[in-house]
Amino acid sequence: MLTLIWPWALGLLLLPIFVRLLPASVQLARHAVRIPTLPHLSMQGGQRDPGMLMAAWCCWALFTLALSRPVWLDKPVPLERPHRDILLAIDLSDSMRIPDMMQNGRLVNRLTVVKQQLRDFIGQRAGDRMGLILFADHAYLMSPLTPDWQTLQHFVDELDFSMAGSLTSIAEAITLALHRFEVQGSRQKILILLSDGRDTVEGVSPVAAARLAASKGMRIYSIGLGAAVTMVDPITGDQIDPGNDLDEKTLNELAIQTQGQYFRARDPESLASIYHEISALEAVEKSQRHYQPRTELYAWPLLMASLLSLLLMVLYRRRHG
Repeated sequence: MLTLIWPWALGLLLLPIFVRLLPASVQLARHAVRIPTLPHLSMQGGQRDPGMLMAAWCCWALFTLALSRPVWLDKPVPLERPHRDILLAIDLSDSMRIPDMMQNGRLVNRLTVVKQQLRDFIGQRAGDRMGLILFADHAYLMSPLTPDWQTLQHFVDELDFSMAGSLTSIAEAITLALHRFEVQGSRQKILILLSDGRDTVEGVSPVAAARLAASKGMRIYSIGLGAAVTMVDPITGDQIDPGNDLDEKTLNELAIQTQGQYFRARDPESLASIYHEISALEAVEKSQRHYQPRTELYAWPLLMASLLSLLLMVLYRRRHG
């Protein structure tokens, strides 16, 4: 696309007309000075040469066009869009097998609900870099931060109880997330940690790990998973509350330490609502910066004006000596 950087310069095209309309000075008329090196726009007998006059105006128009800086703009090239870096830490301990979530009129295990809602959440974050951490006996990186949300959804579909063990290493998941953020140079460090139990691995406490994360600028949104219902133990026949193992106090403290927020999910609907609220708190960046390559063209009208000026000088020299 052809455009002008300084289009206002085209107003100078009217300058010769403005000068021509100025009242003549008697003093200057009596003592006129001829400059032999410039085109003389009149012939003997005071008759104007239309060809010379038109050529002179074309020369002025070309100089004016060059001054307005014509450029050719190529197609815009998208630059990297501002994005958020989000790591998803998912508890795969044995308690995620508990079928206390009602979905489509039947009870399903917790992991089934988590996979469905997590897949939907990832699909809504196109443009961000997201990664996946699994934790049970230890924390494992299943996917580093990537903008490829389709592949990340595929990884979520493959989640299974046998991938990480039976315990719950919340502190290790936080430490691993912090390490991955630093390795990949993240400026916005957001961890969404989902667990249905309490930290059962000896070592650094989850709160201590959260304090370290807070010092590095990481924010944690913690989600406690578990239905507030009683179930019958298939072995003893006793009434049990499957949500008793959930350590809400620690999960809430993780959020407080890192200026995040704690949520409680009791069913698929509340979990979907939680992810929607997190998306509102950490909105997807919509702005997109572009770079538009351009080619300067002012040299061409400038060259043509210079050649035309030289031609006028030669013609004047041949006619008037």
